[in-house]
This record gives sequence, C-alpha cells and structure tokens, in this order.
Amino acid sequence: MIHQYFSELAKVRILSAAEESSLWKQYKIENSREARYRIIEAYQPLVYKIASRISINEELFFDLIQEGTIGLIEAVENFDLKYAVKFSTYAQHRIRGRMIDFLQKLQRYKEPLEMALQEEEFTHFLSRIADQQVNIEDEVTLKIISAQVNQAISRLNLKEQKVIRDLYLLDKEPAASAEELNISLSYLYKIQKKALQRLRGMLSKLRTEIKTNG
Repeated sequence: MIHQYFSELAKVRILSAAEESSLWKQYKIENSREARYRIIEAYQPLVYKIASRISINEELFFDLIQEGTIGLIEAVENFDLKYAVKFSTYAQHRIRGRMIDFLQKLQRYKEPLEMALQEEEFTHFLSRIADQQVNIEDEVTLKIISAQVNQAISRLNLKEQKVIRDLYLLDKEPAASAEELNISLSYLYKIQKKALQRLRGMLSKLRTEIKTNG
C-alpha cells in the first residue's frame, strides 16, 4: 500500500504561480469544485512532508496522512485570498494541528509524540538557517550555529548532503531533487530520514552546550 501511495504522490504536478492563482479565483469566486480538487491534490505532498517528520510507528503513517488531508481540506475551504500569507504557510498549521490532535488522543504514543515534536523543532531549525529575514538580535548566534550545521552536513555522504541542502536550505521540491538524483521519491524520503537522524546525533552535543551557556 505504501508503494502505491508513493507512486500516486510522484504523479502530483507542481502548480505554477499563475496556475495556482487562477485555480483559487475559480474556486473562491466561481465556486468551481474541480479547481478545489486540483488545489487539494497539488498540496498533498505537503501533507506527506509534515507526516514524514513525525517519526512514529509506521502503522500510524496512513492515519496521519488521513488526518493531515482533512486539515488540508479545511485549510483550502477556509483560506481567504485577502490573507497576507502564502497558502502553504497557512495550510501547514492546519495540517500539523490535525496530526498532533490525533496523536495526543493516543496516550500509548506519548513518548513517540515527544520525539516527533523534537524532530520537527530540529527540521524547523535547519530551515531557519536558510531564512535571510532573521531577527538582527539572533544574527551572530545564528551564524555560529549555521557554521556548525554546515560542518555536520559536510560529514554526510554526498546523496544525504544534496537531499538536506535541497529540501531545507534551497527549499527545492522533493520531486525535483529526486529526479536530479535519479532515484524514486520514496527512496529520497528514506535518505532524508536517515540524514536527519545522523545530523541530530552530531548536533545534540552542540545544542546542549548552547542551552547550558545561554
């Protein structure tokens, strides 16, 4: 089943800015159900991307995908074109919220949930390094951390380095990165997961020192 899901995910075509803008107008102004469906379909990889950061039992993977998809649908239906925020940013909160609410109801997965939140914090940390609009008060510390992260990334193998830099530092679409590496999308996500685990291990000492000395 998981291979079938990856196969369908790989078929999703990324919308251009013009195409997406047109679809939003068709849906919100003309109430086009087809446009609504195409927007939901185009953002399905975002649901997977968020779910893949939550490293819990694989048996819950499709439950998370289902919950995240509901969150995506809610985001599409409630999004206002007047919002001064990108839809992807708006949708992430809805998708993640549905997943976390679902997990919190499963008390037996309390420990994996805590690990999941720690992993998401770390991936957010990587993405933040690439953000050029950081608070000036954090700039010096961020540069120090960035140097350490880049050093850690350089210790990964070449495929792991490319995946991490593509997805987090260059904000490249996973499908595009997989095509450049000539690998399947599912294999790219396996590389991503392994690379994040290795980076967490290498940087755990650094993060402890920063908290201790902060």
